[in-house]
Amino acid sequence: MRRSLFLSVVAPVFLTSIAAGGVAVAATGHATPIKSVTITSSACPGGKDFCFKPGVLVVTRSTRVVWKNTSSSPHTVTRCDVAHCGVPGGTGIDPGFKSPTIAPGHTFAFTFHHAGTYRYYCKVHGYTDMHAAITVK
Repeated sequence: MRRSLFLSVVAPVFLTSIAAGGVAVAATGHATPIKSVTITSSACPGGKDFCFKPGVLVVTRSTRVVWKNTSSSPHTVTRCDVAHCGVPGGTGIDPGFKSPTIAPGHTFAFTFHHAGTYRYYCKVHGYTDMHAAITVK
């Protein structure tokens, strides 16, 4: 009985996630899109030491964005505000969009549920040196 329950409930979800090419699949069978942003020190625009690549990302609602720190320095993903960036954080209303410090080789992930723009920067290096934006459609 236990084996047939496993095969009828757990196995189809597992197999669906494998067939989806690594995209997370919820119990409802809907795929969660995943996009990546690299935090890097390689070929940054304007000769800057660090940057987010891509600097501008467009995603759909319910997309999970994963930032991977490939540099040798710690960074953050922090929503802009006028006091720290000189520009507002955008029109998006998702709460809690900020990371802890992301150590080299580590990641931070956030799922966007509401449409709008989200401007962000690295608190360690400042807006002038390191900023980017995500637009959620």
